[in-house]
Amino acid sequence: MYKQPYPNLQKPIKLRNLLVKNRMMSAPNMLFRTIDGRPDEYYVRYLEHKARGGAGIVTLGEANVCDGGNHTPGMETTQENMAIYAEMSQAIHEHGAAAAVELTHGGNRVRADFNKDPNKIMGPSDTVNPMTGTKIRAMTKEDMEYVADGFAKTAAYYYHAGFDIVHVHCGHGWLLTQFLSPIINKRTDEYGGSLENRMRFPLYVLKKIREHVGNHRTITIRLSGSERDPAGFTVEDSIEFLVKAQEYIDMAEISTEDFRYIFASPYMPHGQNVFLAETIKKSGRVNIPIFTIGSIVDPDQAEEIIASGAADGVSMSRALIADPFFPKKTILGRAEDITPCLRCSNCTNGDNANRHFRCSVNPLTAHELRHGFGDGIEEALHKRNVLIVGGGPAGMQAAITASERGHRVTLVERGPALGGLLRFTETDTIKHDLRRFTEYLIRKVHRSSATIMLNTVVTDDLVERLNPGHIIIATGSVPIIPAIKGVEKARYAADVYFHADFSLGENIVIIGGGPIGVETGLHLMNLGKKVTVLELTNDIARDSSGLVGIMDAIQEKGMNVLTGAKTLEITDTGVVYEKDGQTATAPADAVLYAVGMRPDERTYFELYDRAPFVINIGDAKQPGKVDNAINGGFFAAMSI
Repeated sequence: MYKQPYPNLQKPIKLRNLLVKNRMMSAPNMLFRTIDGRPDEYYVRYLEHKARGGAGIVTLGEANVCDGGNHTPGMETTQENMAIYAEMSQAIHEHGAAAAVELTHGGNRVRADFNKDPNKIMGPSDTVNPMTGTKIRAMTKEDMEYVADGFAKTAAYYYHAGFDIVHVHCGHGWLLTQFLSPIINKRTDEYGGSLENRMRFPLYVLKKIREHVGNHRTITIRLSGSERDPAGFTVEDSIEFLVKAQEYIDMAEISTEDFRYIFASPYMPHGQNVFLAETIKKSGRVNIPIFTIGSIVDPDQAEEIIASGAADGVSMSRALIADPFFPKKTILGRAEDITPCLRCSNCTNGDNANRHFRCSVNPLTAHELRHGFGDGIEEALHKRNVLIVGGGPAGMQAAITASERGHRVTLVERGPALGGLLRFTETDTIKHDLRRFTEYLIRKVHRSSATIMLNTVVTDDLVERLNPGHIIIATGSVPIIPAIKGVEKARYAADVYFHADFSLGENIVIIGGGPIGVETGLHLMNLGKKVTVLELTNDIARDSSGLVGIMDAIQEKGMNVLTGAKTLEITDTGVVYEKDGQTATAPADAVLYAVGMRPDERTYFELYDRAPFVINIGDAKQPGKVDNAINGGFFAAMSI
């Protein structure tokens, strides 16, 4: 008899009249792929990929409900656009998933340029949007009727387009949450003050939707379980809200109101919002299913959440961007094949998201239309001999992808092990998600058909014997040595991970406040060291891709960070630096530097003419982060 590896995750659930095949929900996230108010074909295939991956519910994120409420480019609910939404819901249904759409009004956080009528930009109270400077006026009762009507009519539109669930956004600082928040809602009428008053408008919106669409439709909400602020609403307040809201809704997905816990960084625990869902569920007063969301990245973790009774289901956003096939691999008992999410927030970083959706570990994200839909990629028409030089992340990804496509791959690494610079995670105390990903990559390379040659230097004889048609150079980067007097007394920061015999002492000074310098400092502080970071510019970790958590970690650890500090000299006892026109010395038992990297191009110039096609990728081309390596390796192999 077939034994389910994760019986609680695989158990179906009924939401009103809708039967959902499992307890895994692909949470709403915004791809920013709309053109003239309609999603493009990439957006359709992006969501179809989530459904193909096995999620029980797949959600179209942040659909606007009326003019004045848009904080992202609007998705217009016109008759002309009905066909594309119908195609989207059908694409989700084809793989057995329920199609959901998240309805959102930005309230006082909208962007004026995404709205037509400036007079419709409004929120619970008079205020100014601190990000844009836009003046926000307090809503009248007529405004509330306008917005509630927008929610109801938009819900009906998406049901007509074939969606099964309308998921109402009551969290993350948008309009309905703004009414619930005593911090934001300063009204003195019947819509402000007491919790009963603050709940009045959000409940009216839910009631209006239910009345408009009827009792047979499934309505769910995303609710912030708490503001995590002494002045804000609490989880007990959320329970009171749900006790009344459950008359109109069929499930609540519980998130949080503190953005540090919405997009939790790699420096934070996993499942950081589960306790909110558990408190609500175990209150005994809420009778609808409760889902939880927030850094749920492992099937064992997800199974335990449901088995323990903390929640009825799990909702995942970044984990299913990293690997849309997370649910299917879970059901098949292939958890070790799930691509681990780094929680780096590269996907949600503002600059990245506004340009093109990009995942650090999944090159297929937002490219599904071009590269197929399966759990894998298309096979190459012509099989080639491929030589890959370098066993870091770029080289490993290139080897994995080229092997999957049927090429004859040889991966040559001069060192004793695969991993490249990511081997620092073997001893690091903070980047646990990155360690899981490194182990995953190494495991996949060894399981591939690639021939792996360790402790090997590429020679002319080896190239001649392999006779490659394509050579991929992935030799990584080397640290820039700063032109500072006494620099021979210092070591590169990452040496602390690779050289166990490196004596540090207690007081460490790190020259360079980029991600490498700061994260090395955090690691050393975990080992009990005292760390001072000297950064020439006024920015800390400026290339950290939106990792707001790094600043919280610096503050939590109490790291001494000096910006605008120019290092003058490294002595036997410390580092002399200049700041604000004054010269001072930071005492140090050991000095480290992390002022940047440069490509290691030596092998490329040695081999550039040894095959018809030679390409350098990853840090060997341009030093960057993990996404640079993984995407570079993937697309280099796809081009063969």
